Amino acid sequence: MSNKKILFIAIVFAILSLFFAYIYISDLETKYKVMTEPVKVVVALQVIPQGTVIKQEMLSEKYVPKEYAQPKVFNDIKEICLPDGSSEYISLNTIEENEQVLSSKLSKISEYGISNLVPDGTKALLVTFDIDSAGILSPGSKIDIFAVVEYTDSNRQLQDTVFPIAQNILVLAVGNNYIGSVKKQDDENSNTNILTLALSTEDAQKVILFAQKGSLKYLIRPNGDIKDYNVEPLKASSIIKDVSRVINNQNYTRDVKFTNQKEVLEIINKYVNVNK
Repeated sequence: MSNKKILFIAIVFAILSLFFAYIYISDLETKYKVMTEPVKVVVALQVIPQGTVIKQEMLSEKYVPKEYAQPKVFNDIKEICLPDGSSEYISLNTIEENEQVLSSKLSKISEYGISNLVPDGTKALLVTFDIDSAGILSPGSKIDIFAVVEYTDSNRQLQDTVFPIAQNILVLAVGNNYIGSVKKQDDENSNTNILTLALSTEDAQKVILFAQKGSLKYLIRPNGDIKDYNVEPLKASSIIKDVSRVINNQNYTRDVKFTNQKEVLEIINKYVNVNK
């Protein structure tokens, strides 16, 4: 093969190498431009607690590089909110401030009940409390649940004890009024001591058990309080002590523990005689 042919072949391969290198670099550049292309996403302007009905003032729109846009993110507030600023969605999980709002974290309020409102990892349980919330408690609130139980301890002493059994529980419904529903005229007459709660299976077991063994009470949490507190069971005997009365006198000082009516009369007579 002559030197001219060898040179020609070398030039051809060099041109092909440059061509393919150009194609590769152009492809990378195109992909980079696509990934860095700004896209509009919906973000939270504030912390949106679990079980909150979404409102327009809670949301904002901003542009981020396409590669940073999360899957299932909403691209426009109009996809969530109605023209009047209200919404048919509630949050299934807590959404942090500046977090992108994903469709997987919201649920559309259904007219067929509250099954669509139950957050992942929980079940809905109707619980009857022996107190009436009297309209104070509203759907979407968070509560801590306590059980008041009477039992016999190892010393065969009857004990009244308060047990904390579940914390930071989402209230899905109060009586017939559930999250996001329009309050009905007869809601005031509904059983507001019947709550529908979102509970894990473990918490549901405890609530069901103690509802059979004692009475249930709840505390309403302030908005945004998601902390789990270390609360120990409390016995009535640790608060209520034996009642004693001390009679103080210059010539007579004594701790007196009243046991029966006769002893009380004797002490009174003695006290009167001392002061004559």
